[in-house]
Order: sequence, then C-alpha cells, then structure tokens
Amino acid sequence: MKNHSTLRPLLFALIAFTACSPKLGPYAATNKVYVEQAETFAQTLQKTEPVVLIDSTGTRLPSEWVGTVNFNLRKPNLVIIHYTAQDSAAQTLKTFTLVKPQVSAHYVIGANGKIYHMLNDYLRAWHGGVGRWGSVTDINSSSIGIELDNNGTEPFPEEQISSLILLLSKLKKDYNIIFPTLLSLIMPIPFTKTLYFCSKTIGVL
Repeated sequence: MKNHSTLRPLLFALIAFTACSPKLGPYAATNKVYVEQAETFAQTLQKTEPVVLIDSTGTRLPSEWVGTVNFNLRKPNLVIIHYTAQDSAAQTLKTFTLVKPQVSAHYVIGANGKIYHMLNDYLRAWHGGVGRWGSVTDINSSSIGIELDNNGTEPFPEEQISSLILLLSKLKKDYNIIFPTLLSLIMPIPFTKTLYFCSKTIGVL
C-alpha cells in the first residue's frame, strides 16, 4: 500500500509548480523574459540606498535613507494611437517580441477586435520615437501606446474600432486622462482616417 503521507507533499509541489509556471504557447519564451525583466525592476524599486555625493575636496556628504510612506506609481496621462504598417497582428506581435527592432506598445488591437496587452500600463513602451506633445519631449515616459493592426491602406474594421473605443474609455477612467489629450493624439493616424476616429470616439470620451 502506498504511503499517502509521502505522496501528498509531492502532489502539492506539482500543483504549485503547474500553477506558477508560465503558460505554454507561442509566446511562452517572451512571457518568461517579461517576468524576469519585471522582477529586475522590482528589485531596483526596493533598494534603500542613500544618495552618494562627493564635494570638491573629496569629502562624502552625510546622507541617509529614510523611506516615506506617502507615494504611489506615476500614472500615464497621454494615449497615442498608431497603425502597425504590417500585414497582420501576428506579424506585429512577432516584431514586438524581438529585441532587434527596439519597438513596442502597451496594446495591439487586431482587425478582428482582439486586444493583445503586451506591457503593464505603468511601464515605458517604445512607440513614440522622437515625438513630442506640447512641452512633453519624452512622450514614451508619459503615454500609453495603442497599435491598430492595419497596413495603412485598408479600412479599419468595425470590430477593431469598437474594441478601441472600449479600451479608450477604460484608460480614461482608470487614469483620469482628459478628453482633448485622447482625441488630439489620434492625429498620428493618416488624416483620411482621423475624421472617422473622431466621430466614433467623441461620444464616449
């Protein structure tokens, strides 16, 4: 007869391993890298080392770390909408999971309306390039990037627009992003498409 007291810990360990392991699939490897990078950032945030300053005589100035209890995460206050200029959502996802292109976005919306969330909203994606908004010269640091699956010549499907509107509404509510910012930053999309987006979004933002 098998010893159930011996098997039980092994069973619990197997269940825990299965629950904590990244889901298998075509993006399992990049999902693992994402988690590892996020853990590295978390370790950086947890450091409690005081600033080190040396004066002109080579003397270190006195310093001490005293952690405040009043803080939170800096939230995004801009939304930038692009189109992918690629032939499919799958192609865009592949591009955004390769190191060499050095490009990413928080969200990709497929032509069928499926939303791919690729980066935590509080982290900095690489989608804005050297663009600026008013006095903001580093828009990647203060914005959420949304990419629409479109090669630049085809119409945007109704399913895709509907998903975009719902996502914009959620982001506006979550981060209190003001209406003119959301509307104006639709402008990176070609002008022939802009009027359509404005008419579709103005009622919900």
